[in-house]
Amino acid sequence: MPIRVDDVMQLLVRIASVKGMKAAVAHSGRGALLTGASAFVGGLLAGPPGIAAGECALL
Repeated sequence: MPIRVDDVMQLLVRIASVKGMKAAVAHSGRGALLTGASAFVGGLLAGPPGIAAGECALL
């Protein structure tokens, strides 16, 4: 019997609410800003290859 996506999402929401998982949402904006800034600097310094290197440097 296949697992339904709705059931998995309800399970994940329940686990997140029980454990109080708010850090992922709070820190996602900071991560996006840092990735964008490093890609911008990489693009200024090395052009298109620098954009790729700036994005990959944080992974």
